[in-house]
Amino acid sequence: MAGRHRTFDEAAVLNQAAEVFWQKGYESSSTEDLLQAMELNKGSLYNAFGNKKQLFKTVVKHYAGAIFENLRNDIQESTRPVSVIRGFFQEACDPKDISAHLKGCFLGNAVSELASIDQELEQLAIEKLATLEHIFQEALDRAKELGHLPADFDTALNARYLINIWNGINVTRRMYPNRQELEPMLKMCLNILP
Repeated sequence: MAGRHRTFDEAAVLNQAAEVFWQKGYESSSTEDLLQAMELNKGSLYNAFGNKKQLFKTVVKHYAGAIFENLRNDIQESTRPVSVIRGFFQEACDPKDISAHLKGCFLGNAVSELASIDQELEQLAIEKLATLEHIFQEALDRAKELGHLPADFDTALNARYLINIWNGINVTRRMYPNRQELEPMLKMCLNILP
């Protein structure tokens, strides 16, 4: 017997759920909050995604997958991969939508919140941030191959440094939401990149 056909746009409802988790955190996001944002009934939610924990896992994978795919494509299409990294960081300083700007990094927030709540979900968020670190390293490796970085440039160490900056800037932008305050700090942090 075939399952029931879904009558909703899965990517859209996952984006709506991500917004709830991002604004409220995992623990404070109620099923009612999620149902209202996703415009689903309980049966549809549970049939499609299981419980709240399963939904969160699906949201994290969906959210990270979309961002990482775009970033990887930008790096592969560019003849200046270091510029792509700089641009990625620059977006974190851009308060076009101040409410989004003040939310910080979805994955970083999840790691911080879930450390004392759910190790499995915390580990999933950590794995996704490690993927971002790996993408930074891929970009630096490509830049090195193109001759834009010195031969002795340690791409693994610098990718780890970049993920540290990423986590930091996403907290700091809550303290200093103004682009003029963030950009000088970011420029100083990214001085490791030629």
